[in-house]
Amino acid sequence: MKLEALLARGEVMLQELGLEYYMTGAGLKAEPELQAIYERYRDLAGDEALELARGSGSAELFEWVVDVRVGRTVAAADERQLVWEQSSVLEVDGRRIPYLRAPIELANAPDRGFRRAVDLARARAGAQGLNAIRRERFAVERELVTSLGLGDYVESVGALSGIALDRLGTDAEAFLRRTDDMYRDALTRLVRRRMGVPTGSLVRSDAAWLFRADRFDAAFARDRIVDLAADQMSEMGLDFSVGGRVRFDTEERDTKQPRAFCVPVRVPGEVYLVLRPRGGHSDYRTFWHELGHAMHFASAEADLPFAARWLGDNSVTEGFAMLWDHLTLDQGWIERYTPLSRPDAAELVFELAVGELFLARRYAAKLQYELELYRSDLISVAPRYTEMLTEATGFQYLDEDYLLDVDPGFYAARYLRAWQLEAMMARHLTERHDRDWYRNPSAGEDVRGLMARGQAEPAHVLAERVTGTPLGFAPVVERLQRIFE
Repeated sequence: MKLEALLARGEVMLQELGLEYYMTGAGLKAEPELQAIYERYRDLAGDEALELARGSGSAELFEWVVDVRVGRTVAAADERQLVWEQSSVLEVDGRRIPYLRAPIELANAPDRGFRRAVDLARARAGAQGLNAIRRERFAVERELVTSLGLGDYVESVGALSGIALDRLGTDAEAFLRRTDDMYRDALTRLVRRRMGVPTGSLVRSDAAWLFRADRFDAAFARDRIVDLAADQMSEMGLDFSVGGRVRFDTEERDTKQPRAFCVPVRVPGEVYLVLRPRGGHSDYRTFWHELGHAMHFASAEADLPFAARWLGDNSVTEGFAMLWDHLTLDQGWIERYTPLSRPDAAELVFELAVGELFLARRYAAKLQYELELYRSDLISVAPRYTEMLTEATGFQYLDEDYLLDVDPGFYAARYLRAWQLEAMMARHLTERHDRDWYRNPSAGEDVRGLMARGQAEPAHVLAERVTGTPLGFAPVVERLQRIFE
């Protein structure tokens, strides 16, 4: 096999996988065919491909071939999980609730007892139906990756990705310490206002409702999302569909995944944005997040190398997704693009900021937990999951979720680096184009230029080149402190 053939076949395989993930995740197809696709391209997971990638001098290509080997090996487990999720139904208080609809019920149910019952039913069903599948998947992946001789699983993923995971875990721990008092104070204020219960009684199922901000729903009508996104991006001189390359799927389907996603089928020519609406501001934030991904993929220069268009550090595309979704947390943006008054906008921004800090702290704890998980037997750490997530967020988590709440391959690290990158890019754009850069065509040109490079640079290199400073949590903390003052 020659390198050119590896790249050409690799791109076609990614296109087929992308379409399969879109069709299945969007609920348009019941039976995924991941194994069949990997079988057609089994040579890309072979030893010859691995050694060719290892000797190519491209860290991104080597990491990708390892990912292909992993993907082919765990495809059967991934298929079983998708089928189980689409077919499972929960029995709660005499109601039959599709498993995939549980997160929507949690966000929209004012009855605290009902929320808790739904979440317990979700967690117990998942523990019975999915945890064995997940454990098998993670064990197989760990064994395959460590067989490369790069160290234990944590060290191996760090070597492949270029991310110092243990060091990022230490930084995450420091972030939790630095923001602890600020978070506890803000959370107490929000819980008192929103729920009127002691913060010590909070459970995981309370979180979606607490941060739901439902009384502002009228300002975030479902039928305005796409048009408003088009209007706002046009003020920046940007086409939100990037010449029709971005396709939007926002219809409700029972078998659609509850977690919104973006999947490229051809980069930059065909990208799908999938949203399952829940109602209110969260739909807007989620849509803008996936729009950041979609515009990033669809804006990549068509003549970029395969690795820059398809591979690289996903902290970068997550950074652009967060750059867009954080616009919906900005008071000026809310006042400009929604009918909310200034006092109402300020109240909403406070609630959203508490939710933002909750998420960042949750992912900081997830990374620390996963560092322990992958150095364990994948069974005995359930109490550690509950302990660490509960301590970081102030909400009582469930042991049953100790594997269900894990994204493969330390993706939590990509999210944390994306938070850092987004805060640095937003500060840079504000300094160059003022606070309302989100309606400035000059800022649009700057962002378009960055997106056009795809993922040619990892997040830490991009941050240094654009802002002159290394990645870190300081800009994230400083922005939140300004809101909570």
